[in-house]
Amino acid sequence: MFKKTGLLVVTLTVVLLTMGACQDKSSSALIYTAPFEFGIAAGSFLPGAGLQYRGVADGMAEVYINGQRALKQKADSLSWAGEAREGVSLDLDSRVLWFDEATLHMGGTAKVTVAGAAIQSATLPQETALMFDNAPVAYSVKKGETIPGTLLIYEGKTDEGAKLGGTGDYPYRKGGDSIVWAGAIKENVWLQVTLRVGVYTDQTLAVAGLASVWIEP
Repeated sequence: MFKKTGLLVVTLTVVLLTMGACQDKSSSALIYTAPFEFGIAAGSFLPGAGLQYRGVADGMAEVYINGQRALKQKADSLSWAGEAREGVSLDLDSRVLWFDEATLHMGGTAKVTVAGAAIQSATLPQETALMFDNAPVAYSVKKGETIPGTLLIYEGKTDEGAKLGGTGDYPYRKGGDSIVWAGAIKENVWLQVTLRVGVYTDQTLAVAGLASVWIEP
């Protein structure tokens, strides 16, 4: 009988092979693409972005995009790209979900690119202006390298499983086991990854899972 663990390992391997890499190898930037939904109160900007909602005008949502007026209806596109803070760019591909006099709700996908990451252990914030959750990630990590966005180092295959340096506790993981790491990846930018171990050899480790990113612009 095919065990659940075996199915999980196969699933993770397929994910790893079919997903685009979540790290820009040429620039060492960390990249996360996540679904999102935000509400912008009338008179306010979306934090870290040049999107302002001013209320309802002629039955439409009155939005200012980088200072330019745009009247939007429900289901219209509402996109923006730029820096949320130094070294952290946002590319929002979204649409208007609904709006009223008080709030405009938008949703879609956000691509977060963090350049010049400075990774360190840190406590996750209770609350930030921007938070992106459930970003799928998949990595193939060579022996001696860190899992991107973390301080965890793959140290190779052992009889106990894949050995990870930098955990601060039990370092071994077998196929299907979880790996959780949280910390800061840049000033006022935090990351948590929840991964599962896929196939591992003495030279490489395959992991896949979800990431959450917090940003204070």
